[in-house]
Order: sequence, then C-alpha cells, then structure tokens
Amino acid sequence: MDLASHTSFDSDAFEQLLAAHQGRLFGFIRALVGPSGEVDDILQNTNRIMWREAETFEAGTNFRAWAFQIARYQVLQQREKQRRQGEQVPFSDELMETLAIRTEEKESSLDRRQRFLQVCLEKLPDRQRAVIERRYFSRESVQSIADDIGIKPNAVSQLLFRSRESLLRCIESQLGDSSIRPLD
Repeated sequence: MDLASHTSFDSDAFEQLLAAHQGRLFGFIRALVGPSGEVDDILQNTNRIMWREAETFEAGTNFRAWAFQIARYQVLQQREKQRRQGEQVPFSDELMETLAIRTEEKESSLDRRQRFLQVCLEKLPDRQRAVIERRYFSRESVQSIADDIGIKPNAVSQLLFRSRESLLRCIESQLGDSSIRPLD
C-alpha cells in the first residue's frame, strides 16, 4: 500500500498500511528488547502514536522507516523508564542502536527482494505464474494442482522447478549479482 497517490490524509489507506506492518513492527521491537513482556506494550504505544501522528506522515515516503523510527523511540523511552525504576536493561544503548540499524537493513533488503520477486513473477509465462501462485501463495498440493489442470503430479513438479529456476535467474539479474547474497 502506498499513500503516494493520495493528496490528502486517507484514514482507510493509513489503517491498511498500519495493519500491514504489524508483524514487522513486532519483530523490530522484539529484536530491540528481547523476549520480554514489554514488546506488546511498546507496539501498542507505537501504534497509538502513529495513529495520532498519521496526518504528519508524508505520502510517498517510506512508511516502514517512519514506523520503525517511532518504535525505536518507544523502546528508548521504555529503557529509560526501566532505569528510573532501578530495573536492569538487557543490553547497552550502543548495542540496542546497532541492533536497530541491522534490523532496519535486513528489512530494507527483504523489501527490495520482495519487489524483485513481484517483478519477476509478472515476467513468468501465465501457466508458470499460475502454478507458482497456487503452490506457494494458496498452499495447494502438487496433486491438487495436477488434478485441476489435467497433468501428472510429476509434470507439475517439473513446471515448478523450471519456474523457480526462472525466478532465481531473474532476481539475480535484478540484484546485479551472480548469486543471491544471504541476509546475514
């Protein structure tokens, strides 16, 4: 979802963006605070602030980066609150910042790869794209796909193999590399 086409605040579009990023926000916050009970509270505060500040979000900019920045500040506030109450914070502020930067870098890399995957999926022949979508997005079994399109399961498996190979070559060319780099 991109708000770039909206000239004024669109609460429905913003709500969709917010909902679409909940899993990533949760993961980002969890990476910064560890497996503690504060994750849900920090996420809730982050959502409250994002909704309150929704009209300040600039259409066409990176929603994830904006949301992560708000979440980062909420984590910092939680850490400061813990210190004031005499509680021990799980790791140093420097390590927390390093974790935040690394997590954001991974998210950016994942976003880029997902965009490349979408572009490459659209380049596949219709039959290959349909089989990939049914198998991996709709989670249909190879047997079910074979029965539905009237070919043997082995032929579906071969079609999936060729489709994955085509996707890999396409994504590699999009990345400008001879191989997919690990996300570290």
